[in-house]
Amino acid sequence: MELLQLRKFCHAARSGSFAATAKAFGVPPSDISQTVRRLEDELGAELFTRRANAVALNARGEAFARRIAEALALLDGAVTAATDDGSAGQLRICINTNRRIVMAAVEQFRREYPAVTVTTRTFTDPTAQEFDLVVSARDTRLRDWQEQKLLREQLAVAVSAHSPWCGCATLSDLSDAPFVTMGEDSSLCRLTRELCRKAGFSPRIAVQSDDPYYVRRCTELGLGVAVVPLFSWQGQFSEGIRLTPLEGAVRDTFVYTAPGRHVPLCAGRFLELLMALCRETT
Repeated sequence: MELLQLRKFCHAARSGSFAATAKAFGVPPSDISQTVRRLEDELGAELFTRRANAVALNARGEAFARRIAEALALLDGAVTAATDDGSAGQLRICINTNRRIVMAAVEQFRREYPAVTVTTRTFTDPTAQEFDLVVSARDTRLRDWQEQKLLREQLAVAVSAHSPWCGCATLSDLSDAPFVTMGEDSSLCRLTRELCRKAGFSPRIAVQSDDPYYVRRCTELGLGVAVVPLFSWQGQFSEGIRLTPLEGAVRDTFVYTAPGRHVPLCAGRFLELLMALCRETT
């Protein structure tokens, strides 16, 4: 087995597409197909179920891919650990909550470490790529990852001052109101549904958006009410919004790192800066 051969296999295993892997490695799709076939011949076992327009790992392929991915991560970590001084390199961050705060930290970090390339992805599957840091509410997909709490913030109901629901004292008073929230996979959408369920009703979602700006904008326009985090969204609403804290309702945000994967020094330095920023502004 060759190292490049295994890297191509792992990419194809993640993407489920020989064509996508070929594009990533700059080779014809036939090269990936032949690479995988040689690997299967060497192992004496098929690893993929092949279909007309896609491929998928079979049970043997899943077991093999899991262990090879762990081995490659250890190898890459060893190389990085031997050469990493923290002043350069790449930092890959998945941001599924608190985007404004994390990006403020990225801006400050880049000023201090201009030789570090920072790549961010928002509202995505944290296991889909090899992220150095994942900023997220608790996520069952990350149950085996190392977890560190970043912050806890109070939740509130945001209502336009011109809305007929302005002045409602409790969440149960909003059982007939339309709600504005983030996308279905977001922590705010999940928390909105959970809190409303505890209040005795299922929320009527009128508007959903993956962009926090439009959630706030639609709320300001009176298109619905929203459950929002007070800390990370502070100063983002206009004076026409009334915020009512929800007693006992909080959102916890964590930073996750993958088990068995070397965390580059620049990621550790960024995390220190991010946590300091959160302490300073809470």
